Amino acid sequence: MTLTSFSLACVNTASVRGKCYKNCYVMKSGPLLGHCIDATRLTLLKAYRLAGERRSVLHRFTSLMASLLLCSASASAVEFADYDYDQFSQAVTLCDRLAAHGRDPGHVAAAVGSATMDKPAAIEACHDAVSQDPDNPRLNYQLGRAYGYSGQGERAMPYRLKALEADYPQSLFVIGYLYAVGRTIEPDICQTYALWQRAARYRRLAALVALPRHSLRGDFESCGPAIPPSDLRAYLQEAKRQSSDYYVGMLVDDLLLQVDARYPASRADL
Repeated sequence: MTLTSFSLACVNTASVRGKCYKNCYVMKSGPLLGHCIDATRLTLLKAYRLAGERRSVLHRFTSLMASLLLCSASASAVEFADYDYDQFSQAVTLCDRLAAHGRDPGHVAAAVGSATMDKPAAIEACHDAVSQDPDNPRLNYQLGRAYGYSGQGERAMPYRLKALEADYPQSLFVIGYLYAVGRTIEPDICQTYALWQRAARYRRLAALVALPRHSLRGDFESCGPAIPPSDLRAYLQEAKRQSSDYYVGMLVDDLLLQVDARYPASRADL
């Protein structure tokens, strides 16, 4: 194998051996097959190419590149974001008091469960709130929730989708779930895949756990590149950081063990 036998492909985003990289050069052949080279290390590679074809040069080159920990997976490709709930009114309305979901990260009132919700009153209050603040995703989501719990899924969808337009994390997860089970919407697991990734990047706990679980089950195999193991770990570790619930912790630990068992080589990159 000679230095000149290396070939490169410049990519904006590449999935290489289960890892996702941005703005790098991916080794397509040679001893570093599958590794990612950034611009600085690419310059180093070119310099060694010019040094000649001698075996001793190749040996020094490969040793040096290994020591640089090329595109280390320890820097997760997941770019978590904080949803700006303050871009919409946070004033507590009667709709909030009657229809708030306790696991909605944007809720502003005490949680109301399905069994205790006064559904007709919630629908009326949330209609009033939405009429006064039609672009508020929290209020639209809660109106959709009240309709859904009343068995009126078709009437719920326009309000759920209105919240989705604002990238509201709770709605991203819920609509993704509805696509997964085909409830009041045509089933489409790839829509679930896309929506849950968006919800997970906003740190929505349910998506942080559900996305790796369904990925490990192979549910998203037809939906494009698989989530890299470093990202699966990042989602699960964020879920563990968020929740002190004993059962959530057990599930997350079990899923992390599954990731390590399926991708043992990637464990060494941590």
